[in-house]
Amino acid sequence: MKNKSKIILAAALALALSACASSPVLAPPGAFGAGQTVQLDRNWSDLSATWFQNNKKVRLLTIDGVLLNRLYVSQGLGAEDPLMIGPQGNRNTHPSPRPSANMSLSEQMEYVGRALTELGYLRVETKTPRPITISGQRGIRFELTMRTAEGLTMSALAQAVNKNGLNYYIIYLAPTAHYYGATLPNAIKVMDSAAIS
Repeated sequence: MKNKSKIILAAALALALSACASSPVLAPPGAFGAGQTVQLDRNWSDLSATWFQNNKKVRLLTIDGVLLNRLYVSQGLGAEDPLMIGPQGNRNTHPSPRPSANMSLSEQMEYVGRALTELGYLRVETKTPRPITISGQRGIRFELTMRTAEGLTMSALAQAVNKNGLNYYIIYLAPTAHYYGATLPNAIKVMDSAAIS
């Protein structure tokens, strides 16, 4: 019985230590990222290490928590790199959507919509596309609307740029009521600051 208690205590301690190792990290104002760098205008929390099914080339930031607002910043994604990996994982029986090397701007919009659908969002719609230029590369910025399975309306602003066959994304996502508008100016500043090396 004593050995069983020690095993349970050791397992609980290991679980607690692993939780500490993957806690959020402060992302202070200033330069953030590599490959695609952005300038953060305020403190964000970097939840990349704690994110379920994280793709190492996509960073997840939040101000108030991932249920209230989130910002995805990707590095160059190729045909083997999914933007989003959903709860079903990324297996041979269920591969997550991948970008193509030379997608048109409308295909980039469609791809981001499919990636968000992978996370379980319903009725994902894109709208108001406008051209952008980042580090001399043509890209696109556009809005999205969607719903959670529970019926909560979500809004998003996304931008996509392709350089040398790799795709770079920034996606800001929040509940439409209050939170989207509250931190949208911060997200736009991040997007406007993007640079690709």
